Amino acid sequence: MRKESAGVTEALLKSAEQEFLAHGFHDASLRRISAESGVSTNSIYTRFGDKAGLFETLVKPAADGLMQIYMDSVQAASDVSEVTDAIACGNQGTDDVLVYIYENFNAFRLIFCCSAGTEYETYFDRLAGIEESYYKKFAVQFSAGEKVDDFFIHVICRTGWQYVYELVSHNMDFEKAKLFMDDIRKYSYAGWKAVLGLT
Repeated sequence: MRKESAGVTEALLKSAEQEFLAHGFHDASLRRISAESGVSTNSIYTRFGDKAGLFETLVKPAADGLMQIYMDSVQAASDVSEVTDAIACGNQGTDDVLVYIYENFNAFRLIFCCSAGTEYETYFDRLAGIEESYYKKFAVQFSAGEKVDDFFIHVICRTGWQYVYELVSHNMDFEKAKLFMDDIRKYSYAGWKAVLGLT
């Protein structure tokens, strides 16, 4: 078996990342990736199966990592009995998610902005669905007698992840993103207190 030339896969993945970021998955061209990286299209198919396999190689580790961080955060918040503890868990989870996204920023640009036509185009929806399931329980557990409408929770939870999408899609730098999310937390905390009748 021929020994793989050093740096070939790295060059290929870098070219693929730039192609997907520039054109999205649907309009990305394996021929352009091949030309840019100096790797034949046949070699791309051999290594990754197809264009979807190449895209998955770029995003799966980051996508799986974020999902684990988020699930751990939701579990931690679900295990507490005081609303202040649940909020603290949520704040820590938000911090952890934001740091992780910025450590893997291009992967999440691909997932959130360029993944139409792949299995990752529903990734945002999966995150929002997990959030919605948690907040339905949160609203029942910590309400001071106020019934929170399920549709309200659905929209608020999708909006919560929309904030993250906006940070990524606008290529906002990390320090500005942290300040933005701090303001969102204050806004959301006041809103939930009012909706749950805790004010």
